[in-house]
Amino acid sequence: MGKDNVLEIYDEAYAQEYNQKFLLNMRSKIDTDFEEETINKLLSEIGNGATWLDVACGTGYFLSCFPNVERAGLDISPAMLKVAKQANPDALFVQGDYRDQRPQWEGKWDLVTCMWWAYGYVESLSQLEIVVENLTDWTSERGVCFLPICVPEDIGAGNIKLPYSQDVAVYGGTIRFEGIIWSWTENVEKLHLNLLAPQLEYMVALFKKYFEQVEIIDYPLVEGACRKAIVARSKKQKEVSQTKAKIEILTTNAFFSPFFKAIRSHDWWLYKIPPLLTIAYAEILLLNLPVLQSLLTVAALLFAIACVAAYGHIINDSFDVEVDRQVGKRNAMAQFSLWQRALFCLALAGLGFSLPVLMKFSTLAISLLGINYLLPTLYSAPPFRFKEKGILGILSDAAGAHAIPTLFIATTFAHLVAAPPLQGIGLAIAATAWSSFAGIRGILLHQLWDRDDDLRSQVKTLVTESNVENVRFWMSRIIFPIEMLLLGSLILVISYSTPLILVFTVFYFLSKLALTKSDPTSTFDPAPVEKSYVVPHDFYEVGLPLILVTALSLQNPWFAILLLLQVTLFYPGIERRVTNLAQSLRGKPQDLNPLQTQLTASQAEVAQLQTTLQQTQNQLEQVQSELQTQLNTSHAEVAQLYVHIQQAQNQLGQVREQLQHLQTEAQRDRTQTQAELANLQAEIAQAEAARQTSQVEAMRLKAFLQTQGSDGLLNYYRHAIATNPDDIQLYYQALEIQPDDVQFHLQLGNALVRQGQITEAIARYQIALQLHPDQFELHFELAKALEKNQQWDDALASYRRAIGLNPNHSLAHQHLGDALAECGRIHEASLSYRHALQLQYKFSESLRR
Repeated sequence: MGKDNVLEIYDEAYAQEYNQKFLLNMRSKIDTDFEEETINKLLSEIGNGATWLDVACGTGYFLSCFPNVERAGLDISPAMLKVAKQANPDALFVQGDYRDQRPQWEGKWDLVTCMWWAYGYVESLSQLEIVVENLTDWTSERGVCFLPICVPEDIGAGNIKLPYSQDVAVYGGTIRFEGIIWSWTENVEKLHLNLLAPQLEYMVALFKKYFEQVEIIDYPLVEGACRKAIVARSKKQKEVSQTKAKIEILTTNAFFSPFFKAIRSHDWWLYKIPPLLTIAYAEILLLNLPVLQSLLTVAALLFAIACVAAYGHIINDSFDVEVDRQVGKRNAMAQFSLWQRALFCLALAGLGFSLPVLMKFSTLAISLLGINYLLPTLYSAPPFRFKEKGILGILSDAAGAHAIPTLFIATTFAHLVAAPPLQGIGLAIAATAWSSFAGIRGILLHQLWDRDDDLRSQVKTLVTESNVENVRFWMSRIIFPIEMLLLGSLILVISYSTPLILVFTVFYFLSKLALTKSDPTSTFDPAPVEKSYVVPHDFYEVGLPLILVTALSLQNPWFAILLLLQVTLFYPGIERRVTNLAQSLRGKPQDLNPLQTQLTASQAEVAQLQTTLQQTQNQLEQVQSELQTQLNTSHAEVAQLYVHIQQAQNQLGQVREQLQHLQTEAQRDRTQTQAELANLQAEIAQAEAARQTSQVEAMRLKAFLQTQGSDGLLNYYRHAIATNPDDIQLYYQALEIQPDDVQFHLQLGNALVRQGQITEAIARYQIALQLHPDQFELHFELAKALEKNQQWDDALASYRRAIGLNPNHSLAHQHLGDALAECGRIHEASLSYRHALQLQYKFSESLRR
């Protein structure tokens, strides 16, 4: 079944009614529930942290049943994916063909499913084998693959009976009936053409190529039919992929494989080195350098840059070992000790400088090489660790991986001639600028694709700390257009010596435009959220270096050595890009032949776009005029507001000055009041001492006047208490004889206060007040005890009751003032102090009279 047929069937109307028609009706609901139950069991079997990919996910119904699982869906139909995204807003969905390889998903998913016979929507058994191989590749080592299967018996309701293999009676040998091709015309005029239904034995054999355990499970019996499904476990160890094998053949042997895994050459060799060689080839063409000198310089540059790239990955992983360990992320440097990591870094640094120094590169070139080693160090190592410093990390990576190496190459070649031509300087500037923006977009893509891992590792990057859509907007609408403009300027500079590059560039982009228009499923996105193909990358990595080194070979046959090395060293990348191009051409060849038709259509669209742009420009001018008017009005309002603000500031200044003046006066009054209060307290203390002395003398005098009996005993206690006023037991003994004696209660409370038993003293005063509520001294001493205990409200109330009983007691007014001052009620305190002073003054006047 072709891609166009699939897209025609699964349109928006079909997608809206799909679930109810095929999954939730009375007949299908039994099978759907069984599949949901099976998926739940498989996820539980895998355990915590299971990840799930549903291939040909359709409307995402099954994915929506498990919202707490990290899950993703792949489907070719935009209409079906639209419904799936609505049902699973937190899941990842990718539009694409399940026959296409996706290296970024290799070994990523713990559960891989392909539901409802979707694997049969292919055009041949060989394509089906590609689909199953992809399902296997995307399954993790601990993963499970679940595939409901369609066998011929299911289609014919049991009437189709085919043996899988049978002997040929006449001619000998055996034949295999591997499956059937069938079509289905729906009542709604949807035509499913040429679907595959392989035999059960064929499907089992196919899965056994990739899995140790392949189990057939039966669905519940429904209307006499019993569907089947394959559950494949224990993924077999796959042979090393062709790409990695070819790289290893060229770069390493079994002894050094841990080292080459540690430098992660597969992450940069095929992607970052070819664009740099493009600049080297362009310099050779522009400067017309000799063959031998060119070969030696290219070899030295290639070796030095490879050492820098390896150094950058090793030092980055070395400082990420602990972070990756905490979140369970694999780190190639974890297997090495600290001194081994340091030795790797030192060795790569020494090797990187060796050839440039021996070949006497310019001082500027060697300095740039040193900067190229410094940047990844600052990017990875604390305390700098630019990778976690937002935009600083972006700029340092773009400079270290792209801009500085490009300038290093251009500077090295410029040193080989006595006077570099003006075009050579232009080439260096254009190449460095272009590589800078390509590098910025490259590191942003890397951080975008690694965002989930960085979040789990708690690694702060610009992308993890920013809104993803804002980052993608900058990449798509600002960085990428500037990158393309700078690429155009670079191509123009190179075309001065190699006009062929201009023709090739135009042909490339026109071809990409034609392919995009011929395939309705293809989308152009320079900032995809998942690892995927981005349009100019094959041009950077394969097209540009190949066309330039081919031009060199045509100029001088000895440069064919460079062409041979380019193809040999980077063959995996060339093969993959050519394969992808072939798959794109094979997807819809009938639309790629008439290129002129596409160009004509493009010209018409350009003309229409120009008209639209003109209309937009007119609208923008009108909007600009309106905005200017609004801006002038706003300026007037702002000026008026500024005047009001100035007036408010002046008034505020005046209020502030008045407040400062009041504060100064209050401080002066408070100082004066405190001085007066201190004097008054001293006078009151002297008066109190005199009063207490008089009381002692009076009590002694009474002792001589006592008679015998209880009165005499009480007099004894009074004399004893006067002699030893802190003996608490004397008070209690006296109170046993005369419980209602107010003086005993009062003196007991005072003794308790002196001994620091404030709470007991308060209780004693309160008992005495129940017996003698009108006793001034009880209220006064209770108030002082409450004040000591910081029971301010009760203390103030007691002081006021005492003053009510004896308004002329200056000390009571003074203590009330102290309590009010402690409560912050300064004005009331001042009044009490003044009243106390007045009473003291009157008392002094009476004494003088």
